[in-house]
Amino acid sequence: MSAVEPGGGPRSGTCWLVTGASGQLGRSLCAVTRQEGIATVGVDLDELDVTDGGQVSEAVERFRPSVLVNCAAFTHVDRCEEEPATAQRTNGDAPGLLAEAASKTGCLLVHLSTDYVFSGATPRPIAEDAAADPRSTYGRTKWAGEEAVRRSDCEHLIVRSQWIFGPGINFVRAIYNAVLRGESLRVVEDQVGRPTWSRALARGILQAVRAGARGDLHLACEGVATWFDLAVATVEEAAHRRWIPPVPVEPVLTASVPRPATRPTYSVLELGRARGLGVRMPHWRTALSMYLDSEEWSDA
Repeated sequence: MSAVEPGGGPRSGTCWLVTGASGQLGRSLCAVTRQEGIATVGVDLDELDVTDGGQVSEAVERFRPSVLVNCAAFTHVDRCEEEPATAQRTNGDAPGLLAEAASKTGCLLVHLSTDYVFSGATPRPIAEDAAADPRSTYGRTKWAGEEAVRRSDCEHLIVRSQWIFGPGINFVRAIYNAVLRGESLRVVEDQVGRPTWSRALARGILQAVRAGARGDLHLACEGVATWFDLAVATVEEAAHRRWIPPVPVEPVLTASVPRPATRPTYSVLELGRARGLGVRMPHWRTALSMYLDSEEWSDA
């Protein structure tokens, strides 16, 4: 997995250390940085337990990255409700350990967060300085992780994104596979956000770091959609690419498909700061097509 094997990391120069490297964003970020000629070490749970302070300190000291990117998280939103202690350790406590290690070595910590730190109760785009109001264990623990990073004295960039699809298992792949099986679909139409391709997000993070961004930054694909919109677009892509009939997609309300965790209703992230930094993200519909044409689509 790692471009530089554990035990042989660089002690100087530009190096990125990416935690959660087997996840969608972690895999995309490692690919993008390596394509840019950046020495990148990707580690996952079997190589680095981010909830273990000793392991975190040792890894950061060993590799001495110039940029430490934390993509590690407990992202199964409903399981977080059932396993709050695990969610707190991974999402809430671990970022503080990474921040402490980053402070000791002087590297930049890029910490990934989520729209779930907001309630999504107001139908307008959410700016970076909007008041947090998480309504789920996942959102509360991710907010705790943000706060742990802010309390540290490390140089940091907290990137919030949303509705990510990329290599591996995700909503788009589930819908596409349902089309291939000829299954009809029921998808919620009253949750609104910005579907975001992990490869586009990875490129955006690299651009933001190069632009010197610090503090909080919202980064997602352009355009706004519901899950129903994304499902319909995926069905259209699948039918066109496979020369098969599209399957019916029924719009339903969130209340008709109750889940353990509360979802934000309108969690569209405001992208003004990213645009001002010169970070350009594709429209989600374009990104969807690019994703289905990319090697990440076949990289399950």
